[in-house]
Amino acid sequence: MAAESEKIYECQVKRRRLKLGGGYEPFWKLKSVTEALSDADTEFRCSECTGAVKLHRYHVADAPPPYLTHKFKSDSEYCPAGLTFRQSTDGRRARMSEHPVR
Repeated sequence: MAAESEKIYECQVKRRRLKLGGGYEPFWKLKSVTEALSDADTEFRCSECTGAVKLHRYHVADAPPPYLTHKFKSDSEYCPAGLTFRQSTDGRRARMSEHPVR
């Protein structure tokens, strides 16, 4: 039996938009990981806990689609999308990341 691994297929990507008074302001947009890769986005965060994530992309046939995992185990332990949180049996409650990406 293969070990289950954390796979998140949606994330937030940092984008810029034009402000009314001129200039740009950053904002976070929800995208699928595949879409974020095709748009060449560079800044990602978890859509549930706003924590830092790692990008995993595959270019091999019959491989899983691109996905993200948490960089910090502490984020995965308390993020509702995290594998460690979903497998926990101690009654912990979800919370935002201790190291949010801004």
